Amino acid sequence: MKGLILSSALFALLALGACDQPAEVKIVGSWQMDSIYDNYNGFGFTNKNPYPKEVYEYRKNKTVLRKGMGEQLEYRYACNDSILSISETTGGPSGEFIILHIDQQRMALKKNKQPLFSGKNQVRYEIRYFTRIDSTASQH
Repeated sequence: MKGLILSSALFALLALGACDQPAEVKIVGSWQMDSIYDNYNGFGFTNKNPYPKEVYEYRKNKTVLRKGMGEQLEYRYACNDSILSISETTGGPSGEFIILHIDQQRMALKKNKQPLFSGKNQVRYEIRYFTRIDSTASQH
């Protein structure tokens, strides 16, 4: 009986740990951008069908391949808690995103942007929504 309780507890802990993987592990794979929400001082717009459909292929070696607009560009990435940093392969910074949500099928990244006009109390950001896809489907 003790063994059954102990093995059940161990299984529950392992299952819990598998569900709570860090973003760095969850992000590996191919993600297609589904939509982009832009917000500027409370005015929002959602592009529900961005064209072309960009695909981001995050690899275990900390590189990401962006496929879209007839080209493929490679970047480096790093995850630190809920921050995803993207940099050019030459080392120059390219962007920083806040990981709002990531699971096995969906991801949402927020990018704070500089205001277009001078002045105080301005808020400008975009949220990119992604769906995980089969990496072979993105090779066209």
